[in-house]
Order: sequence, then C-alpha cells, then structure tokens
Amino acid sequence: MKSKCFVGTILAAVFGFSAAVAQAQTATYPAKEISYIIAFNPGGESDIEFRAMQPFFEKALGVRFVPDYKPAAGGALAWQTLAGTAADGYTLAGFNSPHVITQPLTMKDVKFQTEDFTYLSMIENTPSTLVVKKGFPAATLKEFIDYAKKNPGKVTIAAVGKFSGPHLNVLQFMKVAGIKLTYIPLQGTGQVKPQIMGGHVDAAFTNSPAAVEMTGTGVTVLAVGTEERMKQLPGVPTFAELGYKIYPRIDRGIIGPKNLPKDIAQKLDKAFYAIVTNKEVQAKLSEAGFVPNPMTMAQATQYIKEQKELVIKLLDEEKLMQTKQ
Repeated sequence: MKSKCFVGTILAAVFGFSAAVAQAQTATYPAKEISYIIAFNPGGESDIEFRAMQPFFEKALGVRFVPDYKPAAGGALAWQTLAGTAADGYTLAGFNSPHVITQPLTMKDVKFQTEDFTYLSMIENTPSTLVVKKGFPAATLKEFIDYAKKNPGKVTIAAVGKFSGPHLNVLQFMKVAGIKLTYIPLQGTGQVKPQIMGGHVDAAFTNSPAAVEMTGTGVTVLAVGTEERMKQLPGVPTFAELGYKIYPRIDRGIIGPKNLPKDIAQKLDKAFYAIVTNKEVQAKLSEAGFVPNPMTMAQATQYIKEQKELVIKLLDEEKLMQTKQ
C-alpha cells in the first residue's frame, strides 16, 4: 500500500511540475521571434497583407515576426508544413480560403485537412477581377465571352494554384458564361502580373490589389467580383451588373497548428483582433485593394465550417471531389 502511495505521490509531482512548466511557458509567451509562413511568392497579396500588419504584430506581441515563404502547390506546401509543426505558438501562417478547404478535398497528395489548424483570425477578403492582355480582341466582358465562344479552348487564362479559390472562380465563370478556356495555374500573384502584362497569357483571374497595381499598364480589367463597384476601380463594372450573378473573392486570415495551448490561442486572438480592427491597418488594406473583414477566433472557426459546407456542394456539382467526406 505504501509503495502505491509513493508512486501516486511521484506521479502527482511529475504532473504538477509539467503543469507548472506549461503555465510558465504560456505566461511568458512569446519569448522569442515568431515564424510567419507565407504561402505565395514575395510581392503577392499574401505578402502585401503581411507587410501592412507586420509592425503592428511586433508592437503588440513584443517580438519579431519573420516571414517564411513557401510558394508551391497553390499554398498546400505552406499549410501542410504548418500542420506538422509544434503547437507552441512560434510558427503561424497566413491562409487563404477556399484554398485550405478545396485542396484536401480535391488533391490526393495534400497532407493536411481543413480541421488541422487553429483559426485565429480573419483579416480581409479580396475581390477577384478578370483582366486581359494588351491588344486582346475584347474590351468588354461581352466581347470576351463572344470571342471565347467562337474560339473554344483557344483563350488561355492564368490564376493562382490548382483547385484553389482562383481556380474555382475560373470554373464558375466558365460555367455561367457557357465558355471553355485553357487554364494556366501559377504559384502566386507575383507571377500572374508579369504573365499578363508580358502577353504570355490572354487573360487572368487575379485579385483586386493586382488589378489596381496594373492600372495604366495596358491591360484591361473587364469585371470585378463585388456587389458594387470598387472605389479603387471606379470604371470597372461588376460581374453582377453585367448579368452574371457571381461574386468571386478570396478570404484571408491567420492560423496556427491544431491544439494550440488555450492561453496562447486566447492571447493571439485578442492581439490579432485588435490589429485587424485597427483603423490605420484597415486603411492600409483598403488602399491596397483589400476589403477588411475582421473576425475573432470563434467567428473565423465558424465561418470556415460554414464555407466548407458550401464548397463541398460546389465541388460535388462539378464532380471534382477526390476524397470522401
């Protein structure tokens, strides 16, 4: 009996010590720099977004936020890397939706699931635009669709990733317009701009910040995926006003690995929500062409759950599901 009591005492001491260490770690978090994985190339929207917020992250949490670029497989490399890291709060990542939803459902070699993350914050959404290269024989959306109908499969259209948000936007557009385009997947918006500006592809589905940047370069923005015209692109009609009820966009936020310690997750939730609702940060994002859409950790988690249900329905209709639910 005494030996059992002794063992129990030792186990209690061990667990008590472990709990004390964990509490000490969370109380002093963060005690070193935080690695922030960016899923696309430098110069793309994910990078622009991070750079706008980086000084606010560092001021709020008192440590450096170091970007770690992992552009491959439409972001999948970055997110599966994060899913495999320690849940200690020292490795975080920006994420795109629906990418983190579609990729596990459509790509057999993806090594993460949508549920493998702690959804710490939503930051903004980015309306998508349809742009054409200089000299393309269409100056309006109607002319583009008419040309594509007369030349099925001839028109090349670039966007970021395979089975990513932009890829789904292209598929949705082709469906509602009744056209067939040849899709060219790229690794990031940083690649889309030189491809379309250099005339290497006929068209591109790219996000509004890139469209704003390319204004005056010779490319033509045919339509934007908002309910009303963007103040940054006042001369560009929406798909809806031209008769196509689609609103293509990309959502962005911040994630950590699954099972982050509760205290650390709550600390990050509080800090990030204060930053994404900061008027100066929102002004910087708006100026770059983003639409601020701040959410807390609880709101972001629920939002992704709801979006996954919608995406599964769309993928099933398009017969693109590769994994079973």
